[in-house]
Amino acid sequence: MRTLLLTLVCATSLQAVEALQLEPVARIQSDRIDECSGIVKSAFRDDVFWVHNDSGDAARIYAIDGEGKPILPGWMEHAGDYQGILVGDAVNIDWEDIARDDRGNLLIGACGNNFNMRRDLAIYVVPEPAPRAASQTRVLRKLPFRYPDQNEFPPLNRNFDCEAIFWADGRVYLLTKHRSDTDTKLYRMEEQVEGHVQDLSYIGRYPIGGSVTGADISPDERMLAILCYNSIHVFERALPGENWLEGPARWLPLAQVEDRWQYEALCFDGEELLVTNEQRDIFRIGLDQLLPLETDEAKEKPGSEPTKGDGN
Repeated sequence: MRTLLLTLVCATSLQAVEALQLEPVARIQSDRIDECSGIVKSAFRDDVFWVHNDSGDAARIYAIDGEGKPILPGWMEHAGDYQGILVGDAVNIDWEDIARDDRGNLLIGACGNNFNMRRDLAIYVVPEPAPRAASQTRVLRKLPFRYPDQNEFPPLNRNFDCEAIFWADGRVYLLTKHRSDTDTKLYRMEEQVEGHVQDLSYIGRYPIGGSVTGADISPDERMLAILCYNSIHVFERALPGENWLEGPARWLPLAQVEDRWQYEALCFDGEELLVTNEQRDIFRIGLDQLLPLETDEAKEKPGSEPTKGDGN
């Protein structure tokens, strides 16, 4: 009953603001990137963004600039020849998001789980390649994981899909996409070691009011941006180690425009959020466009138990 009440409180406040119709400012200019599912800004190069496709593509990543143009190796003459950068020892099974750690690596989330039946969920750790020189890279580590509250495959409540990962406090965090409600759950991977399937740590739950499709953390790790098909939320925390979902929130509702609504990825770029959809459009939203969201009551405390029934 409490979870339902909190969701209704949050939903009431969300409905009071008119949704914004986003207009593309650019387009990804490679036909090979035909289902862009994740994006992150390079840690080393100012106008380089790493993207990837969902399932159906080879295990590869692509470098583009802020206008969506592929960044080619110097020896490649034509953009039409660009094949992306192959990731050795990896398999693209439902790659859903990409992030970066504080050690110069990219993190690829092989964690899409539409039917909640997968037992091979993992994060690939890949050294960030030089996009103007490399045509391939390799996996440094593969980090298998499982949800501590999933006991059946599939469960009755299918709340164990994940399309949003980020790195903060020296660890990988994951946000779930739900099919039995419009909440999201925050988990943390405590170790970055190979060799065993580790249980994630459950951090908390939030009634976000939509299906979570992407996330990113600000460079100072103070702000967490979360993308849904119907909204963008930005949460702030005061101190390292605190749960962002317990802090002040801002948000922007997004209009569901035909052939443009499937927003799948976002990342920070200075004082803006860069958003892409599966149709290869690129959008930019200023952080000053987001509106305060009063949801102090519509949150669970960090470390609280997952809602009963999620794993059954």
